[in-house]
Amino acid sequence: MSWMDDGGFEMQAFTAQDGSPMARMSFRTSTGQYYFNFTKTEVQRVRRECGRILKEMEADK
Repeated sequence: MSWMDDGGFEMQAFTAQDGSPMARMSFRTSTGQYYFNFTKTEVQRVRRECGRILKEMEADK
C-alpha cells in the first residue's frame, strides 16, 4: 500500500477566519507530520504545475 493510500497524504478545504477559501495539505512521514496551507490561487498554481509535469511524463514514454 502506498503512503497516499494509507493516509500519509491528505488535502482538506476549509474557510479562513476572514472568510476566504483555503486548502490544507498534510504529509505524514516517519520523521513527522507536515502541514501546508494554500490559498485558492496557490492551489490553482499547483494544479497547473501538476498538469505540466504529467504532460512531460507522458511525452517521455
